[in-house]
Amino acid sequence: MLERLLIAAVLLAAGYVAYRVWIARQKGTVNALVPVDPLLTNVAPGVPVIVYFTTPMCVPCKTQQQPALERLRNEVTVQIVKVDACEDPEAADRWGVFSSPTTFVIDGYGQTRAVNHGVADFHKLKAQLQA
Repeated sequence: MLERLLIAAVLLAAGYVAYRVWIARQKGTVNALVPVDPLLTNVAPGVPVIVYFTTPMCVPCKTQQQPALERLRNEVTVQIVKVDACEDPEAADRWGVFSSPTTFVIDGYGQTRAVNHGVADFHKLKAQLQA
């Protein structure tokens, strides 16, 4: 019984480490894209950006993510770039997006601060922008 718990703990730890490595690689890829990606051509320099990937059929995007982003836009100086992954699948591939909603938090210096797979609420996004 103890061996099974140990195996489960090792598998969980390995999964967590693999996820963190994947996120770190995704941040590195996005950092390289920021200066040259066509999605960000109309972004004002020095202002944080949230790149938000969605799809037309994504219910959590409409009911949770979009209201959180609107509230954030009203309370914090931030630019939001909304990308429909169905209309622009090349952008989703470039950014490594596998699910919607996915948000990328990029600071005013062009550095990726966070990648959120799934819904990120207002408080989480605000904390990521301020970090």
